[in-house]
Amino acid sequence: MLPDSRQSVAAETAFLLDLGILAVSALIFSLIFARFKLPIVSAQILAGMTVGPFALGWVVDQTVIGEIASVGIVLLLFLLGLELDPVELRKIAKQVVPLTFVEIGITSAFALAASYFLGLTLIWSVIFAMAVSISSTAIVGKIILERRMFQAQESKFLVGLMIAEDFVAVGFLIVLSTITSPGAASASQQFTRILEIGLGGVGLLVLGYLVARYLARIAIDYLSSYEVDLEEIPFLFALALGVLFAVLAAVLGYSPGIGAFVIGLSIRGKQSRFLTEKLSTIKDLFLVLFFVSMGSLIDPFLALDLGIAIILALALVVGGKLVGGFAVGNVLSRSQHNPGIRPWSFGTWLVPRGEFSFVIGQFALAIGLISRDIFSLIGLSVLITALVGPFLQRLVEPKMAESSHLLRPQKDETSEQ
Repeated sequence: MLPDSRQSVAAETAFLLDLGILAVSALIFSLIFARFKLPIVSAQILAGMTVGPFALGWVVDQTVIGEIASVGIVLLLFLLGLELDPVELRKIAKQVVPLTFVEIGITSAFALAASYFLGLTLIWSVIFAMAVSISSTAIVGKIILERRMFQAQESKFLVGLMIAEDFVAVGFLIVLSTITSPGAASASQQFTRILEIGLGGVGLLVLGYLVARYLARIAIDYLSSYEVDLEEIPFLFALALGVLFAVLAAVLGYSPGIGAFVIGLSIRGKQSRFLTEKLSTIKDLFLVLFFVSMGSLIDPFLALDLGIAIILALALVVGGKLVGGFAVGNVLSRSQHNPGIRPWSFGTWLVPRGEFSFVIGQFALAIGLISRDIFSLIGLSVLITALVGPFLQRLVEPKMAESSHLLRPQKDETSEQ
């Protein structure tokens, strides 16, 4: 623990101190991980876990951590919605969407098996399985960009599959929004709640479309004239729009992030690019705060308490994505007749979990559907898969390259003959 003088710090200063501790720890761990070419997201999660209330205890205010995480989730989903292009998604939807459900089904089956070994209840098992079935678009997308593989055929299907997974995750969040804590309501009350939230969801979608179609388009075109002289005005509009729909979603009974995602997805074309550019200045900041704050909610000593069961469970979580990804990659490589899609390599790309795993876990924790221990299990799964995924890629890629190299001389000799 920090010295007792920590307790005497004024409330308004305590927040800054907690934020500073999280930022410095994230910096130190990020530098170490960058040195060994490990995913920076893992460094941020580990940093939060180290200084959080369950380890060193330097950041103990759960309210502060929760507020940081909530803002991070809202901005993350708003930006994700802005960056998704529904037109491009429709081009690959017929092929990718069915395969997404197959891949999630296989991964969930492995995760449910892991839940059995951990002795989880049915509702905990379902939430855990769904949370660890969503690959990290942020982690994998960043690796693809770093390796300059974005134009590769394999990368396009990977990104398409993960985007489809994100939509499944959003749908699952909507389902969770209709559920109260076990035993908290009668069947009639539950039905009424589901009906109210369902109607509210339709209203949210319609309002998002109308605002994006008319109000936002006119406002953005008008505000773009202030871009040179007053850059803050377009930025504030983008921030206000995402937060406003987040609040509206919360009032209607949904996760605030759902509202931010809906309005972000509804805005298209140059308006979408304009808002994305305005928010890019704080995107990295809140992504870091999001993963660090999520890490601080993880109890690392839970792994010691569970012993061999957690090792087996994590192995199943990793194996589920490998098998599911292999199945999808195998289908794609056959149907497209494209040797650029390699099934085992495709599976390793999907191993890292990330942002939506935390979003699902944090929302389920907030509404009382899971315990803090289950959230810690989800967090540990994200941390381990984020570390193991790139390692498996490095393990598989040289073998793939060697295999391709061995085949080339045969083709050359044949052509010469």
